[in-house]
Amino acid sequence: MSETRAPFRILYLLTEPFITGGVQSDIKSLGPYFVQKGHEVIVACPEGDQVPVLSKAGVRHEPLDVHFRSPREFRDQTAKLRQLIHKVKPTVIAPQSIRSSWLAHAAANDLPIRRITTIHNIHTPMNGLWAGFLLNRCSDLVIFESDHEYRRLTRLGLSSHKATVIPSGIDTDTFFPDAPSASLRAAIPGLSTAGVVFGCVARLSREKAHGDLLQAFRRVSDVHPDAYLILVGDGPLKGDILRQVDSLGLSSRVHFAGQQSNIRDYVNLFDVFVLASRFRESLPRAAREAMACGKPIIATRMGALREVVEEGENGFLVPIGKPHHFARAMEEMIRNPELRLKMGARSYALIQERFRLLMWLEGNEIVYQEAASRVGIA
Repeated sequence: MSETRAPFRILYLLTEPFITGGVQSDIKSLGPYFVQKGHEVIVACPEGDQVPVLSKAGVRHEPLDVHFRSPREFRDQTAKLRQLIHKVKPTVIAPQSIRSSWLAHAAANDLPIRRITTIHNIHTPMNGLWAGFLLNRCSDLVIFESDHEYRRLTRLGLSSHKATVIPSGIDTDTFFPDAPSASLRAAIPGLSTAGVVFGCVARLSREKAHGDLLQAFRRVSDVHPDAYLILVGDGPLKGDILRQVDSLGLSSRVHFAGQQSNIRDYVNLFDVFVLASRFRESLPRAAREAMACGKPIIATRMGALREVVEEGENGFLVPIGKPHHFARAMEEMIRNPELRLKMGARSYALIQERFRLLMWLEGNEIVYQEAASRVGIA
């Protein structure tokens, strides 16, 4: 069906630089796919080290910062975006945040361009209070990646007629079950003699609650001294977390891998993927990448994590901010290797059922083609 529709020219608006991150990963999948299907893709955002990935795939990058802190800055940024719109002549503008959606509305409300916003996560409760009203006014359609955020925003005033859910997909050519890398395993101190290996891939920031995870792991390691924890990622709380590891006496059982590009190699070292998020959580890509590698999941009962973890089927959901509950789930995984295998198999199956990459790519393409068909190609 989608092949019979006209191509579109889409302008993505990102708030953050084009570096390694969840939103950027989505664009790195969507952009090249659309280019291959004959569409034009422009990504407007601050520079970042992943911009060459876009260029190599035929996606055009335009430097633009959508941040503003005053009415004057808002007017200045609106004017810059307006100039960019006249330059690239998109048929669809796709803001990737509430802020950029507001800016797009100000810059293009009087132009024959469809505005389709994608909401990945509402970062603060305050933003959530006015997001429904703002998106109703600023967007022709809002794409949500999770039912959780869809329900949240429609309860807060967003019209359900302006909203749809398309869960983001996982590239199973990149993430798949594989034998652990012997060289990587040998390079991590103490891992070669470890028992069950728990692993987390997440930014070292407040909302990911690594402190709770370390408190849980301390309880586990007291009973199972050969258990091991690998933390992949970097962030503003790295120093605090390192100090906590030392104070808990876990330095020989916890490995900080830092920011990595070979995520699959690390995930395939894990026996169990763990995520102790507090405060907020979207539809976590890292957890689903671990599922694509056939790993069971332990996570907090937070946000859209309920859409990723089927309690007792592919993992465990535990109360938020309760390290002793998290520790019990970890101990259950240690005691029951058959359960780990069964849950890992269910994780892999769930990716095929709900989060296939092609299903997501085609779903977005249909939405954008339908939008472009209403305005025509310039």
